[in-house]
Amino acid sequence: MLDELGIGFVPFSPLGRGFLTGQVTADSTFGENDIRANLPRFTPEALAKNFALVDAVKQVAARTGATPGQIALAWLLAQREWMVPIPGTRRISRLDENLGATEIELSGDDLAELDRASAAVDLTGDRYPEAMQRMIDR
Repeated sequence: MLDELGIGFVPFSPLGRGFLTGQVTADSTFGENDIRANLPRFTPEALAKNFALVDAVKQVAARTGATPGQIALAWLLAQREWMVPIPGTRRISRLDENLGATEIELSGDDLAELDRASAAVDLTGDRYPEAMQRMIDR
């Protein structure tokens, strides 16, 4: 439908608050000032179930010489020309890394592998705590 209307799509938090960068592990802990400490998707149980997608992203990254974050962004960019992810960052080095995703051309096999992994993972944990989730699910 977006194609038909000529409307772009801007994915919010396309790296899953760092999850798809491969930097979050089963042992990760988050300080009280880190929003992820209160997000259901970042509980140890949810992380354990959601890591299958990160593993696929890491495998493609290892084969292509890119970072997992770059692969996640390149995968989004390959979906449609009007897809414009906006990853947030506080560091210039991460901005440069994220921009590198625009130079990556994923093969058909890479895209199919990532599509299969995405379809196979039933994401566990809401995006936000219950009260916040109710505000966006209206």
